[in-house]
Amino acid sequence: MTIIRVELAPEFMFGDDVVLLAMDGAGVTAFAAALKDAAHQGSSRLEHGGVTHEFMIESGESDIEFDGFRVVWRFDPAKADEVIGDLSVLEDSSRPGHQYVDISKPTDTLVLSRDEYVKQS
Repeated sequence: MTIIRVELAPEFMFGDDVVLLAMDGAGVTAFAAALKDAAHQGSSRLEHGGVTHEFMIESGESDIEFDGFRVVWRFDPAKADEVIGDLSVLEDSSRPGHQYVDISKPTDTLVLSRDEYVKQS
């Protein structure tokens, strides 16, 4: 089963709120493919587990919007390349791990996680 779960995680990192993107290996692959498509085409969409992930590549700030069963990922082209690189590291690894990405909204940090935090609490 593919896992892709995104949530606002209050006080996750040293008391700071983060956006947590928890995935298993197959989830990393699916998420990375959708983001790569967006980087090449300007936008893309991924449907997973009743949630629609919309990816938009736009100059400016990088932010994430949550709206029920819809998540909008807006990345500056350079930030999209950074996230794709971080996802590649996670995808190539067979071990649990995570990467931190600076974003603008709704928090300062996006945590990309493979095989960590995959169970909902």
